[in-house]
Amino acid sequence: MTTFLGRHSEADDHIAQLAWLGHDVRVVSGGDDKAGVLDAFASGLELPDWFGHNWDALLDALRDLDGARGVPLELVWDHAATLREHDRGAYDTVLEILEQVADERDDLHVTVITR
Repeated sequence: MTTFLGRHSEADDHIAQLAWLGHDVRVVSGGDDKAGVLDAFASGLELPDWFGHNWDALLDALRDLDGARGVPLELVWDHAATLREHDRGAYDTVLEILEQVADERDDLHVTVITR
């Protein structure tokens, strides 16, 4: 399941609430284009050295993303509006990847914040 929050939502409160609930919250911020968003995921999630900076590698890395045992993993993609405005195709691809991984993993929930 994916939660979408817009620029006028209480996004920071949402993130704080997830942490308060004891969830393992991982925040990825921004990305202006394909390369930028892949870099944002690589640095924001501290992806392994084998991460190949392409869509397939992002899918594989998210499938393998480790969270604390028994704790829900909350992946928050913040400041996604820039990519949506500049490269709608890349934005849609990231959403597809995030939703696919969220569907495959019972322990992962995704929030996309378009501010």
